[in-house]
Amino acid sequence: MKLSPLRIFSIKLAMFSVALAYLAVDLFVWHGPVWNALHAGEQEASGVAEDAVTAPARVYGESISAEQLARYTAEQNWLRDRGTDITPGQRAGYLMDMVREAILRIRTRYNDKNLPDFSAAATEEVERLASRARDRDDFERWLSSQGYTREQYTRKLALFMKMRAQLERALAPHCLVRDEDVAKHYELIKDDLRIPEHREVRHIFFATLDKNPDKVHARAASALRRLRAGEDFAALARRLSEDDASAAAGGELGVLYNDEHLALPELPLFGEHAAPVDEPTLARSRWGWHILVAGPTQPSRIPSLDETRESLRSAIRSAQYELAVRAWFEEAIREAFSKKHLEIHVN
Repeated sequence: MKLSPLRIFSIKLAMFSVALAYLAVDLFVWHGPVWNALHAGEQEASGVAEDAVTAPARVYGESISAEQLARYTAEQNWLRDRGTDITPGQRAGYLMDMVREAILRIRTRYNDKNLPDFSAAATEEVERLASRARDRDDFERWLSSQGYTREQYTRKLALFMKMRAQLERALAPHCLVRDEDVAKHYELIKDDLRIPEHREVRHIFFATLDKNPDKVHARAASALRRLRAGEDFAALARRLSEDDASAAAGGELGVLYNDEHLALPELPLFGEHAAPVDEPTLARSRWGWHILVAGPTQPSRIPSLDETRESLRSAIRSAQYELAVRAWFEEAIREAFSKKHLEIHVN
């Protein structure tokens, strides 16, 4: 049967449409043979292509080399103040971090124009990291040992920030916290939010360790008399107190709570024999003598929903985000494995 020119044209158009649809899926969804062929040259030109057998991992045609893994390990150990020795489990963990990063980087690459520029923020972060080093030269030497110039490292951080923005944008719909969610959570945990009774406290401290206790008591009693005669508490605390931390602040200890975290429960701060409000009181602890000045005792109470709403919302959102991140990467890794675009070789 002879086909008309119009029928032939229709068949060719349909075949062309199918081919075009395959290319779109291959390049932008599946990252299949065509995508790998196009990017193979980039990998070889940049020097990161590596045989799949020797590379610790290969993600959508991009190799994670042993050298890259070693560099990342050293970098993370430095940032986390760890030593140079790591366990096989830690090495495998670092490799999976790099796999997740590679997947996110590839997805970010195709959304680059929709994301903000993080160059200024990255520059500021590099300056903060440099301030942790002994001096500028020490930081530059560390960068050089990891194969970076400051500019290269800044660009890397800017990319990382852009990747994080891409992830946050993808997860935003899963991290919405409604007012009713906050209210329900408040009802579940409000008893745990109870604020114990508390009061503001100042002191002047005289240590008795390795000293004559009678002489220490005499010094404390003398200081008490001076306070009652009208001398300024803060000035006297700065001169006499042997608690260096509070002395510099004029004897201020801040707000103390009547709970299990109270440092010196033997001091008369709460209960039937609590020190009178704003009246200098001499008291002894296991460490020495204290002249206490305490404010009014605030009773224990449960904060209201309005007081805790935003902090609870933030806590719920953080928990949701953590779960969403984990689920997002698990799905991304599962998808890469199922499409045979992820290979991992842990030595």
